[in-house]
Amino acid sequence: MINEAQKRGEGLVLETPIHRSNSFGSLTGREVYLKAECLQRTGSFKVRGAHNAISRLGGAPVVAASAGNHAQGVALAAQWSNSPATVFMPETAPLPKVNATSDYGADVQLVGRNLATAVLAAEEFAEEKGAHFIHPYDDPYIIAGQGTLGLEVCHQLPEAGTVIIPTGGGGLLAGTALAVKSQLPQSRIVGVEVEPAAMYEPYRRTGVLEPASNEGTTICDGIDVRVPSQIAHQLIEEHVDDLVVVRDNQTTSALTLILERAKLIVEPSGCVGIAALMENLIPAAAPEPIVVVLSGGNIDLLLLGKMVRTGMESSGRYAELRIWIPDQPGQLARILEIVGEHGANVVSVEHHREGFGLPFGTVEIDIAVETRGAKHAVKLRSALADEFDLR
Repeated sequence: MINEAQKRGEGLVLETPIHRSNSFGSLTGREVYLKAECLQRTGSFKVRGAHNAISRLGGAPVVAASAGNHAQGVALAAQWSNSPATVFMPETAPLPKVNATSDYGADVQLVGRNLATAVLAAEEFAEEKGAHFIHPYDDPYIIAGQGTLGLEVCHQLPEAGTVIIPTGGGGLLAGTALAVKSQLPQSRIVGVEVEPAAMYEPYRRTGVLEPASNEGTTICDGIDVRVPSQIAHQLIEEHVDDLVVVRDNQTTSALTLILERAKLIVEPSGCVGIAALMENLIPAAAPEPIVVVLSGGNIDLLLLGKMVRTGMESSGRYAELRIWIPDQPGQLARILEIVGEHGANVVSVEHHREGFGLPFGTVEIDIAVETRGAKHAVKLRSALADEFDLR
């Protein structure tokens, strides 16, 4: 099925580049390659599966529900196949993704405040109008289409030892694992989930496959899937060697590193593989070279700026300091002098004389600085604490 899916996508689905990363190699002491699926049409791998499913329908109408990447993949794939497409998206979906889905030709319907409401509306539409519901991951044709990424890895880097794959509903992991193992049976496949939404890794510890809790949020919206797929799960158990889980703060650090070192814009969901690698979650015995799939690049630019700052803070390169000082001339100047002496760069300063529970005659200074790293930030904090009340 995967080979057939690849033939269906010829001339439409891009063969995305894979290149060696000396930067991540030196940071981890391993031979690392990046599979830049963030450069795929629509900005993610989703168009692979969507095209494989929709191109079989002979132009019949389709319907889908998504907050972003699947919506765009379905919209473009439907355009290629001349299938009328309706996509239900939550009212909270990012505007750039809504506009892109519409620009690809889909009729976008905004309903409800969450994806569950959009899915329900899409299923009702399919039943009423006779449209084909295109599931984002729990479908053998979708999984086969996503598996074409694995065939590309085998063709581009036949000596690949380990492939690391972002994992939400499991379609990309299942398809890629099946494809890679069929051609490189000695390779190691690692799936990476994000903490609030992990389902397949907990199964290996508990023996119970169940939906993830609705508690907790994550910046990795592309893999924030809380309901597992039985189809994907069976393939994962047969072909995936390891499953690991990362947290949001690790992911934002990885996003910043990718932007800085690889010069690629990758959405948080696409960064979890690098996060796992940088956090030493990939088994030491994993054979090299290691291929890390960067699964998507659809991120709002305003959000990107916030995440870069968060990533810098996680890596110690951005620090926010709160200092109480006597309300006397020269105190703020001395703080800035210490910051300058230690080679840090001031981003912002806030000066509070009243409120905030301050003792009489005390001023609160909130100062944000850029530093060269965690050790540099510690030295700066220590120097300030020697003279001032660092809160």
